[in-house]
Amino acid sequence: MTIVMQLEFTVEEEYNNFRLDHFLNSKTGDEISRTSIQKWIKSGNIVKLEVNESLKPNYKVSTGESFLLTIPPRPKFSLEPIDMKIPIIFEDKDLIVIDKPQGIASHGGPEDYRPSLVNGLLYHFKELSNVNNEERPGIVHRLDKQTSGLMLIAKNDFTHIALSKQFQERTIQKIYYAWLVQAPNEREGIIEAAIQRHPKERLKMQVNPKGRKAITVYEIKRTISSRKGRLFSLAEIQIKTGRTHQIRVHFQYKNCPIVGDKLYSRSASEFEKFGLMLFSHKIGFIHPRTREKMQFVLPFPERFEKFEKEAIFY
Repeated sequence: MTIVMQLEFTVEEEYNNFRLDHFLNSKTGDEISRTSIQKWIKSGNIVKLEVNESLKPNYKVSTGESFLLTIPPRPKFSLEPIDMKIPIIFEDKDLIVIDKPQGIASHGGPEDYRPSLVNGLLYHFKELSNVNNEERPGIVHRLDKQTSGLMLIAKNDFTHIALSKQFQERTIQKIYYAWLVQAPNEREGIIEAAIQRHPKERLKMQVNPKGRKAITVYEIKRTISSRKGRLFSLAEIQIKTGRTHQIRVHFQYKNCPIVGDKLYSRSASEFEKFGLMLFSHKIGFIHPRTREKMQFVLPFPERFEKFEKEAIFY
């Protein structure tokens, strides 16, 4: 069997007596579904190191135990058009601006077997760019699976290349909002910290001077103190670079992870009903063909309003 990826996990004290599938789901965040994890446990793709025994999803893990997950090869990407709800904010003959729903990956990957945004785009649009390759038609940039909000889609290669150049030259304005657990020491500032893939937990990124340059600008708009003595803060964020998980990694680095972030926040399970509290609020760019300045803004999603009302109880 060809191996796509192997991941090793050691049980920390806080996960003692967790079900094996729940533990692994906590460690892999939203990158891998719990259903896939359960399937892989049953098929023997997850083993306990140094011990030869069969495992079940409800096996109770103990502090210090280590497990090796072997992710099997994914079947060839399915480019079958699938009817899914994709809110369209703007469309012309060159590009589309959508409100990407939470919980849908921008495109397929080896760790996710579920339909992606690409499948929905192929259902709704006959013409999409093909610059990236046949597996990512129309995708100029991506949002993490659990991040919702504004996203640009190219209908042709001319538009795709022109928009990609604007991203590379950092002339596209992107503003996000996120609810944070705690708040940075400074109410506004710039986080300039290089990012690279974590050497052991390969689904995660981390701050490392040897990584790629990453710049995040933020301003804390308001804070909420809960009855349990916790602090939550709403951050307006601009990213000057587009590294994988950049916003999530930078705020974890500042000791104020995004609410509901399964990969980078230890308290994520408390906020599971809200999901990752990050969304793409505003995007501004120059239309590749008309040269018109374009700007789109979304209102806060319902889950943000709900969290703000309920944060006081956490």
